[in-house]
Order: sequence, then structure tokens, then C-alpha cells
Amino acid sequence: MKELKEISVLDFYKYYQTKNDFRIIDVRDPMEYDSFHIHSSINIPASLLVYKHNLFINKHQKYFIICGNGTRSKTVSLALTSLGYYIYNVVGGIEKWPGLLVSSKRFKF
Repeated sequence: MKELKEISVLDFYKYYQTKNDFRIIDVRDPMEYDSFHIHSSINIPASLLVYKHNLFINKHQKYFIICGNGTRSKTVSLALTSLGYYIYNVVGGIEKWPGLLVSSKRFKF
């Protein structure tokens, strides 16, 4: 079994600013994601990603998995790593993200 790779949110932020060879998957629920998320991330809830991974990701791409504080992302990262995907768990999650976050909420007037 492959070993789980982890990166601190601060180290990932530095990587995020200088590289483009990866994708970010935010595994929080859609309502959490809509409130605030990293601009270039995609939202695939944890349970959906674990059970339907072959529909969303491939083994030739590098993925950074993030959630609110690192708990759900670690669970997902362990599962996907064991299946042979190129995964990094982002330790600290969105709560520790030092950069700009965006919102997808649409306000009704």
C-alpha cells in the first residue's frame, strides 16, 4: 500500500502560487463550499468522491484534497492513495488558508 502524502496548508499555498501541475478537490458539502472556497478548486463531496472516484479523477493527475480542517480530506486521501491515485492531503484545511477565498452564494433580493 502506498503511503499517504501530506502537505501543510502554508506549504501548499506557496506551491499553489507557483505551479499549475495539479488540481484541488474540496471534499466539503456543497453548502460549505458555496460559502467560501479556493478559486480554482472543484467541489466533490467526500462520500461521492470515495465511492465514484473513477468518474471524477484519473491516476495520471496530481490532486490536493482539502476540507474545512483536514479531517475529511485525510480520510478521502487515505482511501484514494490506497487505490493508486496521486494524492496529497492538505493538513489544516480551508480554516488555515492564508489566501483569498471566493464565494459561490447567490443572493436573492
